[in-house]
Amino acid sequence: MFKNFSPSLFFAMAAITVLIFLPYLMLFQPIFQSFFFVKPYEQDVFLLNPINIKLIIASCLIFGGMFGLLAYKRTKAIYAVTTLLLVIGGATAYYSTQNYLKISEQQIERSFFWMNDQYAWTELEEVYYEYVVGSNKGEVKLITKSGDSFVIKERELNSHAKSYIYRYSNEHGIPYVEREKMD
Repeated sequence: MFKNFSPSLFFAMAAITVLIFLPYLMLFQPIFQSFFFVKPYEQDVFLLNPINIKLIIASCLIFGGMFGLLAYKRTKAIYAVTTLLLVIGGATAYYSTQNYLKISEQQIERSFFWMNDQYAWTELEEVYYEYVVGSNKGEVKLITKSGDSFVIKERELNSHAKSYIYRYSNEHGIPYVEREKMD
């Protein structure tokens, strides 16, 4: 059985498979996100950053390129390059899981690559929602009692998250100001 095994064919099929299933991953990403990360009766909102799908696409393209190189030729130099691509693709896939926004009753937390911002609702002084009519170029600005500001772009939020920010800020007595942003 292994006499007829062709590594080039195996790696070529692996590259084609990764690249064929990539559009389906993009298409079903919102369903996966809501199924795996959002619990129906929990009072928390968990949102993945929009950059995550781009990182997943980049990771799949890197893995597809790695398998394509292995299908083309297998020398020591190609093995070194594909090992490097494996590490880069794995790191890219890992960092796609590290970008999220979590809004809970106790705090609001945003993790973006290496930065992690957490603010309890009791630390906040004001919440501003600035919007641009007909666009998603607005932002939610959370200002702490110490004067720090925490900005969340509107493209990172959905209507559910905006309503939770409004609800939790009102529950904790934090003024919520909504105004049109001037360009």
